[in-house]
Amino acid sequence: MQDVLERPAATTPAPPAKNTLKRRRNPRARWELTARIAALSLFCLLLLFPFVWLVSQSLKDTNQYFAVPFEWIPSPFRWENFTDVIFKYEFLHYIGNSLWLAVYAVVVNILSSSFVAYGFSRFRFPGRNALFMVVLATMMLPGQVMTISLYRFYREIGWIDTFYPLLIPKLFGAAFEIFLFRQFFLSLPREVDEAARIDGCGTLRTWWHIILPQSKPVIIVVAVFTFLGSWRELFGPLIYLTGEENRTLPLGLLYFTSPFGSSLPMLMAAIVISLIPPVVLYALGQKYIDKGVAIAEIK
Repeated sequence: MQDVLERPAATTPAPPAKNTLKRRRNPRARWELTARIAALSLFCLLLLFPFVWLVSQSLKDTNQYFAVPFEWIPSPFRWENFTDVIFKYEFLHYIGNSLWLAVYAVVVNILSSSFVAYGFSRFRFPGRNALFMVVLATMMLPGQVMTISLYRFYREIGWIDTFYPLLIPKLFGAAFEIFLFRQFFLSLPREVDEAARIDGCGTLRTWWHIILPQSKPVIIVVAVFTFLGSWRELFGPLIYLTGEENRTLPLGLLYFTSPFGSSLPMLMAAIVISLIPPVVLYALGQKYIDKGVAIAEIK
């Protein structure tokens, strides 16, 4: 007797329920995505509107500046507004003053703030937490509180119309930057310090050769914030720098006049020039800004 084995009929598996549900939701998901893109695009246009207006006004002459109706694309473009601002009004000198002050502030603030933060994060001493709270409390005090006392002090020692009132305070660090560095250093394992001590490194060498090289994200965040703060600072230079030779870029914009009167298109061109360095710096360090926010978490 011959046994006949019958093969079971092939059955087509039913599509997964998830795929069916996904196909049903696709039209709705597409509409939601389109709405989000449209809303974000509109928001970006609103943010870009002042900058586009500024660039448009900087490429006009005085008659075009006040023309009605408004012309978004002037004809012809007056590129000479930018060359006149740079060469005729000595803006390169003002840019140079602001640039070296900003670079100095970045370097000194990183070194001083990180060194203070290293002490708060690695060493235990009586009153450490209370002292750190005092440092944080200084963030709630505006700099204008000490302006009169500091001005009288700087005048007595002959520092008015010099860069010293803007340079010396940077040597002591800044509360917010100290906080950022401390929070980051707390996330580094102490075994790193112990291994450095075994290799013969002291405190200073451990901070300089071990800790700082691992702190690239927070260093870039502090560098961006410090540069932007120094670049746009107006109050300090306005109080302490009285001569034209020491003017910074914000002071140059404040006193932007010519022997024949002020030119609003050229003022707009000067503002556009002043925006280039911070925009470029922020674009280069943008990916580290979110890391800086994460670093600021209280551990």
